[in-house]
Amino acid sequence: MLTYKAFTAFLLSFCTWTLQAQTISEHGYRYIHHTQKGGQKPVPGEAMLGNVDVYVGNTLLSSSKKNPMGVYRYDIAKPEDKPSHYPPLHDAALIMGKGDSLTIYQTIDDNMRTYLPPNEKQAKELRFEIVLLEIVTLEQKAAAAKQLDAAVQVIGDRVKTKVKAYSAGLLNNEITTYPSGIKIMVEDLGKGAQIQEGEVIQVHYYGCLRDGYSFDNSYSKRQPLQFPAGVGQMIKGFDEAIMFLAHGAKAYIFIPAHLGYGDQEAANGTIPANSELIFYIEVF
Repeated sequence: MLTYKAFTAFLLSFCTWTLQAQTISEHGYRYIHHTQKGGQKPVPGEAMLGNVDVYVGNTLLSSSKKNPMGVYRYDIAKPEDKPSHYPPLHDAALIMGKGDSLTIYQTIDDNMRTYLPPNEKQAKELRFEIVLLEIVTLEQKAAAAKQLDAAVQVIGDRVKTKVKAYSAGLLNNEITTYPSGIKIMVEDLGKGAQIQEGEVIQVHYYGCLRDGYSFDNSYSKRQPLQFPAGVGQMIKGFDEAIMFLAHGAKAYIFIPAHLGYGDQEAANGTIPANSELIFYIEVF
């Protein structure tokens, strides 16, 4: 039987845990701050490097351990950037110090629910398990940005050379055309397993039009694009092409307009209607 003193201690401990569990972040996310080491905290404009595992129920949706560098990088927006949405990682990054661990929850909306595994369709929250490992300062970001710009330029020049050759019909013998109209030119088959439908994968991409104009790329964002394969989260052509590849593959995919954005403009008008889309991709 518990003594009064022991019971009181237990009650205080339980109440403290309950209050901790109900802590709400600046933008309304419930979180639990597990480990607080008193380390340096990042500030808006800096970036955090950390271990980030995302769960729905008991299902692991994604893990930073599968990233090319084994960690997840999150760039913290400045107030003057006026982002339209502050994700859970934004609030978590500003709460945590170096070496801290934290769990933060995000309510699942109807759009997010579409992409959940079948056995988790009724889940109410996503759970982010985060450990903050390092902070990238403003000075470090500025130096890295110069190096990154040079690296992206090299990738861009290589892609545009291939696109020019494609437009001239010089790559026909290297390209496989599928019944839907998708075309794929594989540079590296990769040594990993074949991609499975619904599997959460990561892809670096460099996208451009047939005239070589680049409308978007993930390299400049320092993070590969993460999405569940083949379930409709991407444009149809991208979704279809990915399913022909394996982990570790490097390839060019050529998406006809009807499997891209069709007769609609996209990317704020930078992608004209009825455009063929060309992507160089690396699958992790």
